[in-house]
Amino acid sequence: MDYSLLRTFFIGIPFGYYALGGWEGLAKSLPKSHFGLSNIEPVQLINWAITIIPVWFIGMTLYQRIYACGSVKSAKKAWFIAGLFEWPVMAFLGVTLGVFAKAALVQGLFASSGYLEVGSLDPEMGLPLFLATVLPTGLMGLMMAAYFSAVLSTADSCLMAASGNLVADIIKPFKKMQEHTELKISQFVTLILGTVAVLLASTMQNVLELMLMSYAFMVSGLLVPVISGFLVKQPSANAALSSMIAGGSVTLLLIILKIKLPWNLDANVFGLTSSAIVYLIVQKLDKARMTNNQ
Repeated sequence: MDYSLLRTFFIGIPFGYYALGGWEGLAKSLPKSHFGLSNIEPVQLINWAITIIPVWFIGMTLYQRIYACGSVKSAKKAWFIAGLFEWPVMAFLGVTLGVFAKAALVQGLFASSGYLEVGSLDPEMGLPLFLATVLPTGLMGLMMAAYFSAVLSTADSCLMAASGNLVADIIKPFKKMQEHTELKISQFVTLILGTVAVLLASTMQNVLELMLMSYAFMVSGLLVPVISGFLVKQPSANAALSSMIAGGSVTLLLIILKIKLPWNLDANVFGLTSSAIVYLIVQKLDKARMTNNQ
């Protein structure tokens, strides 16, 4: 289990709750709607389902863990436990700390840092500023160490997955190489990708926006090909590639151009629809071509 989860539960939550004056302090600082689960529109549930659930089917780091398991039984067990900790445990912990941060801003705990009212603070700064305000120096160090370890654990997995995909799917098909040569190229590609990632991170002002955009591209581009790879008897590589390009491009264009979508639906809804349509068309054309050639 991730140690950041344990430290958040046993350090961040208790200290934050006490610093805000307990339930009475929270109730005075925030409206009642912040403490209920019904303050949400149906379209938001649809958008969350279409953007969050597919990640569990296409996440590169998840497949790394699956292949590392010793058996199918252990992989299924690990998948179930991970899902349990992802929701509801991690989901509610994150939301709780977000509520704590907003209550702290309303109570004026961030005044010494120059933040006096809601809207003056970048949402990404809410949690670290709240923890820095309520935690003693030593415990703050433990919390930051936990969060950095979690970030680095995910980052190196994503970096290795990206370099592996680049070498295995793009470079290797065009150039046959021995195992030691492939290893050297993988190390070099990992270095290049890591350098580019560091440069992007150092220049981006809003990391969350970039992360959400990358997830949107992944969901719209990869979900249909991945699912079809399991369900279709003879999946077409052309159909998979075409659907990836179509789905990802549609979603990114809708996000970048900030096009107002009907019923406030998420861009992924239209990206996934485009991906599925393109996949079905190209799959059917390829199947017809193969039949004619026979």
